[in-house]
Amino acid sequence: MVSSGKVQKAHQKLVKLATQAELCVSRKEAKKLIKKADKAHAKITG
Repeated sequence: MVSSGKVQKAHQKLVKLATQAELCVSRKEAKKLIKKADKAHAKITG
């Protein structure tokens, strides 16, 4: 089981990444953000 602290931290990272994605202008940057978001989401879903 994933500890609630790690889930909370991963959720905060997803929120931060969503904000960055709103401001993103390049495809390269978008792909990088998607990769990071996928990794954070994987931590939440376990």
